[in-house]
Amino acid sequence: MKPQTTIQILRCLTLGRYTVRVTDDELRIKGPQPLAGPLPASIKARHDELIWFLEEWAAGVWPPAPGSGLREAEQIIGGGLGAALDAVEAALKRHTA
Repeated sequence: MKPQTTIQILRCLTLGRYTVRVTDDELRIKGPQPLAGPLPASIKARHDELIWFLEEWAAGVWPPAPGSGLREAEQIIGGGLGAALDAVEAALKRHTA
């Protein structure tokens, strides 16, 4: 099974009410219950990409910190966090294509 994308992982974490903090190049994930299903394997497979994304766009935490790139995108777009994630994902795909 192909791992979920970084954006898909972040959406799942949001839906499950998990928080994430990047500490010493590690992901510290807290939530109401242990992670299950394909999510832990996807997080392991995308570890470095998740850390990069969180540090670059969310000020090292999830949900994104106030003043982070994603929160700024949210304000510019005028939509919620989902719309900001869609916009950033599209921009990153164009940049890497």
